[in-house]
Amino acid sequence: MPRMNRIFLSMVLVLCTLPLLKLFGANIGGFVTVMQQVIPGEARSGDVVTVTGYALDDKHVMAVYLTNGQNDFGVEILEQNTVALRFKVPANIPSGVMRLAIVVNGRSDILEQPVFLKILPEAGE
Repeated sequence: MPRMNRIFLSMVLVLCTLPLLKLFGANIGGFVTVMQQVIPGEARSGDVVTVTGYALDDKHVMAVYLTNGQNDFGVEILEQNTVALRFKVPANIPSGVMRLAIVVNGRSDILEQPVFLKILPEAGE
């Protein structure tokens, strides 16, 4: 069979299979939850921070953490929608650079995100 026919038949097979998978309830795609930007980039305990990205609503993001690689600090989520999430920096969090991490619907592990927040020391320290 000529190469062009094999490529064509392979594409037809894939394109016919996708609707059948969807018909039987298979999840063949969907959301990709990702954080892209933290505003402001520096904060203290008690400050409110906004994160922008995709699929950040409460159907997708179950919990948010600040992590320094050794300890995870849960944050209080104040507002969520598909493109932004606002949270309060927890009290008693050590100063330094923290990576944001999330727990998404359908998974129990914490997924680190490609964004960081610098935690400033408390005023007077």
